[in-house]
Amino acid sequence: MRRSERWTRAVLAVLACATAMAGEPIVLDGPDTHFTRDAFARLGIPFDRAATLDKTALEPGRILVLSGREPPLKAGEAATVGGFLRRGGRVLALGGGARWMLEAKLFDAGGYYPTGTTIHQSTFDGYHPVTSGYPLGKPPEGWYFGVPMLLRATDGPLMLPGPAAISILGAGGPFSLAAFQRIGAGIALLIGADPQGGDEYLALDKPTPRLGSELGTDRLLANAIGWLRDPGDNAIPNPGFEHDADAGGDRSHWEFTLRNGGSAVWSKDGAASGDACLRLAGGRSNSVARAAPFRPLVVEPGRGYVLSASHRGTAAWAWEVAFVARPTDDPRRAAVTRSVAVAPADRWQRSEVPIEIPAGAAYVAVAARLDGTGALALDDVALVPHKEAAR
Repeated sequence: MRRSERWTRAVLAVLACATAMAGEPIVLDGPDTHFTRDAFARLGIPFDRAATLDKTALEPGRILVLSGREPPLKAGEAATVGGFLRRGGRVLALGGGARWMLEAKLFDAGGYYPTGTTIHQSTFDGYHPVTSGYPLGKPPEGWYFGVPMLLRATDGPLMLPGPAAISILGAGGPFSLAAFQRIGAGIALLIGADPQGGDEYLALDKPTPRLGSELGTDRLLANAIGWLRDPGDNAIPNPGFEHDADAGGDRSHWEFTLRNGGSAVWSKDGAASGDACLRLAGGRSNSVARAAPFRPLVVEPGRGYVLSASHRGTAAWAWEVAFVARPTDDPRRAAVTRSVAVAPADRWQRSEVPIEIPAGAAYVAVAARLDGTGALALDDVALVPHKEAAR
């Protein structure tokens, strides 16, 4: 078994245990919802099912899963789902379930609905715990910039998010395939495609079942449940530089800006934890070595976060922070609004920097920068919501 496969199974096992301990998702029955139930069973995630919205389905701490072609919900039940969210409930709406949320006016987005079943290659509008583990070790067609092979099988929307909704996965142009929104004390996460899979129609009357396990999208479903359980997960991808450290390039999720003799290498010698760390170095007074996630990080406007890392080195360095309003904005062109100096350390230590996200920003770009001579080693980088800021 390859390392990536072992890691995937370990993550899914942890998510399954967390789900069982914290309360189970509940799948509302309806047309084509057996694909959702089968996916949870494949992933080892315990769940309940309900034929109607009763008290069990709307218990505090539950994740209500709306999926399939036409969730059996009446028009008046939009108020029931809205009240559940405002009280702190969580809703995961997939495919036709996402369409219902838009038509019920419970989510700030418009919808565009291509005819028939379609396959989409999404792009990262920003990194988020829901995107953890993507791209896959061997993504189709070398797709390293998002989640490939997302099947729209149940008439789900390509979304046009409004100001209150925050896009995670882009579908080309202004459209989103995955977005979330705070609604009162709760969260709604909409995925317009069907990560669990479904019937693909290659001919008018001959559906072909395509499962998420075959498409490589089951993990997105597991991530969605894991994040709705714990919205405080780390947003930074490959935070310990363990994933594809030998391959580098697009698979690493990190990019480097190097000038005048600055260097950046992944080292498997003396990491703070795990097998690898990142080493930045400069050999001249005007050297620059800068490391940043390839895409900005998805955050919630107006919320407090903590940026942290383990580090050691011979020179002072700095965190650079830039806020980005829309996923279409180039984070490389965003003005650095905050630079926080960090003192050198002769042994591994952990430092934390609080960050307040302004009201107009849904994405943040962060970078570690070393100027001049000296060396810096980084490991276990994290950006998580501040506990005191949790809603």
